Amino acid sequence: MKSSREQAWRRAGAHLGLIFCLALTGPGVRAASDPAPPAASLAVIDWIVEAEDSVCGVVEARQIRKPGKVNFEHLMDLTPEGKKIRRERIDPNSAEGVRLMNRAKSRVRDASAVIMKRQGYDSVWKKISSKKGAYITDLTAYVEIEIKNSPLYGARAGS
Repeated sequence: MKSSREQAWRRAGAHLGLIFCLALTGPGVRAASDPAPPAASLAVIDWIVEAEDSVCGVVEARQIRKPGKVNFEHLMDLTPEGKKIRRERIDPNSAEGVRLMNRAKSRVRDASAVIMKRQGYDSVWKKISSKKGAYITDLTAYVEIEIKNSPLYGARAGS
């Protein structure tokens, strides 16, 4: 019969051997109960974007994981500032037109950022595509609702 001290050393050696084997297999091995990673995270997508088309969120193509897109011109026309420019036929290149356009762009950007964060997107774009033809969710309707529900929507655009 073996001594208890010898059995303890053998048990410790077995445990260390098991730990060593698990360490050698690396992080690629998952337990059977671990959920599989999403397929989208495994595929590398080459996004085709231009920095000036970014509405909000990450700007570099290599950082994009879950983008959304919007019809920016449509959203600009929905803002009180965009409506005032159309209604009063203000030249967008005049001093007042530039001021109103900047406010409208800020309103669309802020509403897009709210929707982006709420729905888990990392960026919102005016134009975006991918070399692999990946689907990009259109968030225009959500941003439109956010613009209309914003507390400043009913405020005068010229103030």
